[in-house]
Amino acid sequence: MLEKVYDTFKGILYTELPKDVTGKVVVYDKPIQNWFTGDREIKPGVMSTTFKNASTEIKDISLGLQEYVHTFEIEISVGASNVDNSERLAQEASRMFLAALKKHRRVWVVDICPICEKFTLNPSHYLITHGNIFNPVAFGVTTDYETLWYQTHPVSIPPTALPTSGVAAESFYRVWDMVSIGTTVANLPTAAQKNIQRMQSDFVDPIRILYDVTYTTVKPSNDKVEQLYRVASISVNCKELSRQVVYGPDNVPTDAVR
Repeated sequence: MLEKVYDTFKGILYTELPKDVTGKVVVYDKPIQNWFTGDREIKPGVMSTTFKNASTEIKDISLGLQEYVHTFEIEISVGASNVDNSERLAQEASRMFLAALKKHRRVWVVDICPICEKFTLNPSHYLITHGNIFNPVAFGVTTDYETLWYQTHPVSIPPTALPTSGVAAESFYRVWDMVSIGTTVANLPTAAQKNIQRMQSDFVDPIRILYDVTYTTVKPSNDKVEQLYRVASISVNCKELSRQVVYGPDNVPTDAVR
């Protein structure tokens, strides 16, 4: 559930933070060598980042609608030549990470693109990179939106512009639904169609949005006396709505199973 959330926040941090000539994120002159998913007992002495302590609280909002409240921790581990340097690196890393993250109060979580099989941080990727497939669908999305707008607004008031990311997300889901029911999608490669079908069989949510992300606790250093290895951490809390359109009781086979 949180695997792609981890990947998304790794992508945000990598995009926002300064990098050296080799492309590694740096704090002062020290590169972050490892980005771990899940904690481990033994870590290298170099700088590393770990995404850990994940949990999800599920709240029923109504029948068919749930709110997921995800919490996890981003930990920055630092080892330097002396206590003073380790402490300064841990403090600076936590400051930089928070500065990069706090600009992202709402976050798209996009799974691997089934067409080019690359990871992206924004669904606009589908319109920009795969426009020959999604732009015709996007035209229908915009037309439907304007039709609905004029049902409740006078002609003198034009529709507000939809964000590109929102149009892209709706366009992708329309293609997703067409593949699900076996409708041919123009310009969609056979391999991409098979990838979408595999995602559907695996119950993947291809595009999600964390609508409220907060950074609840920052610990700039564990501040152990005379310990060269220091750890800074940031606690993350994020909320997501999940719609469930099928919830029984007759969505089960009618044949006897035993």
